[in-house]
This record gives sequence, C-alpha cells and structure tokens, in this order.
Amino acid sequence: MSDGGEERRAGQGSGPEAVGDALRSAVERTLAATAESASGTRERAQELLDDVVRRGQSAGQEVARRSESATARLAEAIGDLRAADSERLRTLTGRLDEIERRLDALEAGRGPSGAAPVAPGPDEGAGPGD
Repeated sequence: MSDGGEERRAGQGSGPEAVGDALRSAVERTLAATAESASGTRERAQELLDDVVRRGQSAGQEVARRSESATARLAEAIGDLRAADSERLRTLTGRLDEIERRLDALEAGRGPSGAAPVAPGPDEGAGPGD
C-alpha cells in the first residue's frame, strides 16, 4: 500500500520546480517547528520571570517584617535602658543626699574654728588635782 506521499512525489516529478517545492516545504516545516519551540521557550521564560518577581516581592515583605520587628525590639531596649538610667539616677541621688546629711552632721560637731572636738582620753577623765 502506498501512503499517499509517494503518489504526490511521483506526481510532482523531479524537475527544478519539484526540488524547489520540496526545499520550500522543508524550510516551512523547520520554521514552524522552531516557532512552536520559541513560543514554548518564551512562555517558560515568562513563567520564570514571574516566579522571580513573586520571590522578590516575598523577600521584600520578609525584610520589611524583620525590620519592623528589629525596630520594635531596639525601641524596647532603649526604653529599658532609659528606665534603668532613671532608676540608677534616683539611687545615686539618694546616696548623695545621705552623704550630705552625714557631712553636715560631722561639720556640726566641730567648734567655731573648724577643729574637731577632742574627746577626753582615759587619763583625762578626772579633773586636775584629783
């Protein structure tokens, strides 16, 4: 049985026109196959580009989320430091007030000349002529 292609080839002959037609047909088939392949490649490239864009947007959102989280933690840490500094300042102020009171008490015990009063020694407890 013949496939029909042989009949066409036989009917076309083997002249220059038949060779040109066969060449033209082969080129057209090649171009059609290339066009289909190029279309598939273009579609695949578009899919890859879309995927890259989605991943970039996702990464950008993740960076923004982490940045907000880090900013919040930093603000909290600064607030804690300020509270600790404020508390420490109150503590130091209280200690300084205590030292001033003690110094005032010590200075109040001195005479007008500023010399510290001399406490009587063990031998000096009794007056002269005892």
